[in-house]
Amino acid sequence: MKLCYFYYLLELIFVVLTNADSDEFVAEQEKPAYVAPDFVTPTVKGSPLLVDWFSNRNAIGTKWIKSSGKKDDVEDSIAKYNGEWEIGEPSKKVIAGDMGLIVKTEARHHAIATKLTKPFKFDGSPLVIQYEVKYEDGQECGGGYMKLLTVGAEKNLKEFTDKTPYTIMFGPDKCGQTAKVHFIVRFKNPKNGVITEHHAKQQSSSVSGYFDDHRTHLYTLVIRPDDTFTVFVDHSRIMSGSLLTDLEPSITPPKKVDDPNDIKPKEWDEREMIDDPDAKKPDDWDESAPKEIEDDSAVKPDDWLEDEESLIPDPKASKPDDWDDEMDGEWEAPKVDNPKCKTVSGCGKWKKPMIANPAYKGKWKAPRIKNPAYKGKWSPRQIDNPIYFDPHPYQEMQHTTAIGFELWTMSANIVFDNVYIGTSESDAQDFARQTFDLKKTQETIYEEANTPSQGIVNKLVSATEERPWLWGIYVVAGLIPVIGITLALRRKKRHTADHKKTDEVCCCSFSFCCS
Repeated sequence: MKLCYFYYLLELIFVVLTNADSDEFVAEQEKPAYVAPDFVTPTVKGSPLLVDWFSNRNAIGTKWIKSSGKKDDVEDSIAKYNGEWEIGEPSKKVIAGDMGLIVKTEARHHAIATKLTKPFKFDGSPLVIQYEVKYEDGQECGGGYMKLLTVGAEKNLKEFTDKTPYTIMFGPDKCGQTAKVHFIVRFKNPKNGVITEHHAKQQSSSVSGYFDDHRTHLYTLVIRPDDTFTVFVDHSRIMSGSLLTDLEPSITPPKKVDDPNDIKPKEWDEREMIDDPDAKKPDDWDESAPKEIEDDSAVKPDDWLEDEESLIPDPKASKPDDWDDEMDGEWEAPKVDNPKCKTVSGCGKWKKPMIANPAYKGKWKAPRIKNPAYKGKWSPRQIDNPIYFDPHPYQEMQHTTAIGFELWTMSANIVFDNVYIGTSESDAQDFARQTFDLKKTQETIYEEANTPSQGIVNKLVSATEERPWLWGIYVVAGLIPVIGITLALRRKKRHTADHKKTDEVCCCSFSFCCS
């Protein structure tokens, strides 16, 4: 009976682990082709500054203005913003009629922009930036970030380039093994008018999957009047902090700075140690003595073979048949160790070994002493920073009037969709529920419908990726049949008589349980 219990446990484990997979296996053999649901126009709450789900194929040239500008300081052949844009459906249609703004070319500069319905002035409401990006072909090197252009840029969007002033840059960027989600603020110092860039500290977790999984991802940035910010990807927070304390370099200038007019005095001595000026080289100091000399006590070993070379031509080598003395020069056999030298002290001309010279002293140097005139490391005096100000970053950011995508990419078919610029986090979330959340679900269904069955074994292995402890169950389940068979064979040898009516009744589906 004990053996039967082992097999009952085995069957129970097998059923638990594979029951769902068996149902899926049957379903996968009969699963229908994927049918994309029709696109449903989202309902927009509130009064956002811009919302676009790209329903108009002809919006490029009217609403969205493609740049015809040129980059400075690069070769003319690559200076033009000649990358192609299109509003259309992605190659994998998970929702029928759902279109996006698509980068159609690779290895080119791309730039396109559109105006906000009104300027955003950072005067009391939070700023919410939200949009989707999908890298249909993956990404080797290129961006997917959005720029909120500074007031004035909206007057000439056809000349939108990398030099166009922006207030905020936000979104994904990757080149090689380096992948980021940028959040950059350009801030104008009110004291001197100088504009500087300030970057949010990057998250510690990897974001490379956003570029390589060929799925749509939702990027959201919220900047609040209390100077806090949060970055979400697919509704999950990946960065947060304060505009005052979590940007690099800090927006807040130092209160004290070096006095640019303070000059180090000529007599200021920064040398902590100096040569002893009173020290003199001893009269018996010989700088010409060599570091090593021959060992005069050394004697050539009796078995040293001076007439033999340590390396000799290989007697087994022969000149190749295709060797041409005129073209290749005179052929010489390669050198090999002389076998006669292996059992003796050495071969060739014997020389006395070199030893350290006891009279060697080297070049004389004066000893080092503390400098009596040492004053320490000089530094200019500190003065009040003439451009210091007490920043209020949110209130003092430059107004923005347009958004744009300006990027270089080595991969085509980057799909931007469902752009939302507004002042309400809840309204942005509601918009995402109607667009991104639905799309994410449909992408999963689409992939499942178009992915070949893994089979039960592969699914059991795949299950361990999220539940590594399953390996322990698999090992135990695998050992039970081995133990059971071994015990059954031993028992069979011990029993020679037929089973009686009182013998054990088979309690499992394996015939050797009752042996």
